[in-house]
Amino acid sequence: MRSLPDLAAGALTLAFALACALFVRQPTLASFADDSVSYLVMAQVFSPWQAASPAVSAAFPAEASYPPLFPLVLALADAAHDIAWAHVLAALLCAISLPLAYLLGTRWLESRGAAAGALLVIALLPASWINAKGILSEPLFGMLLLATLLAADASRRQGWLLAPLMAAMLLTRAAAIAPIAAYAAWAFARGGPRIGSRAKAILPALIAVAAYAAWLLLRPAATADSYARILLDNLAALGASDHPGSAASAIVARQLRAIGEGWLGSLLIFWVEGRPARTLLAAAVGGLALAGLALRLKEGKADGWMTGAYLAMVLVWPFYDQVGRFLFPILPVLVLYAFLAGGRLVQAAHRPAVLGHAGVALLMLSLAVPALGFIFQRAQAQGRVTEIIDWYRTPDLAQARARAEVHLGLLADMEAIRSLTRPGERVMWTAPSYIALLAGRVGVKAPDAGLGADAYQRAVRQSGADYVFLSRYHPRDTLSDAAWQAGLRAFADRPSAAHVRALPDGTVSSMLLRVPK
Repeated sequence: MRSLPDLAAGALTLAFALACALFVRQPTLASFADDSVSYLVMAQVFSPWQAASPAVSAAFPAEASYPPLFPLVLALADAAHDIAWAHVLAALLCAISLPLAYLLGTRWLESRGAAAGALLVIALLPASWINAKGILSEPLFGMLLLATLLAADASRRQGWLLAPLMAAMLLTRAAAIAPIAAYAAWAFARGGPRIGSRAKAILPALIAVAAYAAWLLLRPAATADSYARILLDNLAALGASDHPGSAASAIVARQLRAIGEGWLGSLLIFWVEGRPARTLLAAAVGGLALAGLALRLKEGKADGWMTGAYLAMVLVWPFYDQVGRFLFPILPVLVLYAFLAGGRLVQAAHRPAVLGHAGVALLMLSLAVPALGFIFQRAQAQGRVTEIIDWYRTPDLAQARARAEVHLGLLADMEAIRSLTRPGERVMWTAPSYIALLAGRVGVKAPDAGLGADAYQRAVRQSGADYVFLSRYHPRDTLSDAAWQAGLRAFADRPSAAHVRALPDGTVSSMLLRVPK
């Protein structure tokens, strides 16, 4: 007979799955500033149900730098060509993580009631809802990470699952290399005095690396590792600086600040300057999570090594403005760590651990529930702004609307490109995969923004593009308008403008130009 906490965990999982699926379901992308387009391009090429268009097939090599498992899941689930179903699938993957977190909690907290309380907190975190809005690999990666930690915690009973789970993790996100390497170090150190037993202990990690290497061999030869290139470029710039030590310290400080802001955003969405109470409470919960991590490390547990390595990897992650998304897969683990530390803290005072668990639950719910109420209120707004992730991430209403309209405007631009160009024509933009996926035209990568006007025009003519699409917003560099300015300099006279979109104040935000022949 199932216990009450078991039944509560099951009911909570079903309720979350239904509510989250309803929240995220929509026929369009939720952002131009994430990797959803890349995964959908890959999924359409992988799909056994419907062939990819020539435009999408042409875009595939540039997007195949991402690991293949999540797009393969989309393809096999027949979600590659159905964006609404792809959104729902992402929400369902988030829901599957909940019972896994519950099972992990029953082991670490040694209490089904405490595990159910932690599960309630995880389900109500605003990050659990906002991160389900995109068609991204984080929900699948988080699910696999929890399953891997369960298998590692089970030791020999389920140890045979480690190899396929680790391979699946690495084939979902390359960032899995950090926890996998940490597990290998942990297993090697505890593998016994013989080299053979130690080699056997790290075999799951080696199999995972071999699986990823196989993907590198199978993917298109033209595919480049963009993340690796960015990391190497950053390291080269660091080495070339006059004071590498100071520069490295500044980078670490920036990343630590980003981790703190990512954690606060995961619990609160926003905070008000001059009113630090909620911020301090969220920081206290973060301190408890780190204390729980320290306890697991002290006890020599594999999950402590793996989670610590994942957090350490954030220190070199080049996209510091996306740390909240990076933290999302391990949020359930951090919540369980906070519960663990809270229970141990009151036990040290010779009180029942349940008091600590209840205190942490109430504290986190007092932070998460108002943020979830904010999301619910925003979701009731009129118009299509509710389809865009920035609508929920941005506290200021006017700013949120302006940011959402940027993405909605680009969606309208893609429809205009589809209607104003003919099949087979090539359209240049800084992010050509969007042209392929949403406009149904072959996309061409825009020249480097550092080129002069003459060199830029020459590169455009040599590319064979029939049109050039210019936009103020750059999906892959949201902080700079250098690409927009470079295009304006090259086409100052705006030859044959087929489409121009202006903001309410008259400022031009995008244009489609026919390339002179």
